Amino acid sequence: MSAPSDTGTKSPLDAAQKIVSELAGMTPEHQLLALRFSMETLGLRLPTPLAPIAAPLPHPPQEMPPHTAPGADHSTDIRSFTAMKSPKSDQQFTAVVAYFYQFEAKPDERKDSIDAEIMKEAARLAGRPQVSRWNMTLTNAKNAGYLDAAGGGKFKLSSVGENLVAITLPGNGSPSGNKGHAATKKPKKKPQGKNTKKKG
Repeated sequence: MSAPSDTGTKSPLDAAQKIVSELAGMTPEHQLLALRFSMETLGLRLPTPLAPIAAPLPHPPQEMPPHTAPGADHSTDIRSFTAMKSPKSDQQFTAVVAYFYQFEAKPDERKDSIDAEIMKEAARLAGRPQVSRWNMTLTNAKNAGYLDAAGGGKFKLSSVGENLVAITLPGNGSPSGNKGHAATKKPKKKPQGKNTKKKG
């Protein structure tokens, strides 16, 4: 009995090799994150839980992000928090807004869920361009796994969205892990030599 090879159907081995090649070169922490995001998006669960990223605590990952410890990484201002996290898309911005209002805003301004009106106001305060239909962007963010539907046009932050904002986006994660994003510019080198003329 030999397994069919070129039938046009992907085999689990082919898929596994593709995943391994995609993850090659990443840090173990980011490999775990990528696997976790993929599983959450597909709605899969392993019989045994994945090892937590920071320390082997018996808590679910949503209890691990460092939003509980106050410090320089935190801001009660949506504009500076958005600038610090630097979301790359409107969908990521919805996760940043949901995270901000759940964990970072002043206690009397916190919200467990967001909707199109909150997104419109958050975009205005953060200085981001408005989209034509925030409810569609929220739905797309839910389909991407960043949010969960809360009913009545409202959405809550999912564990994937929480990990995205707390760990992956600039600000709380290791800056070196963010491909293509220069976390801090250090202008070390001064132009030398030929362009400077001595007046004597």
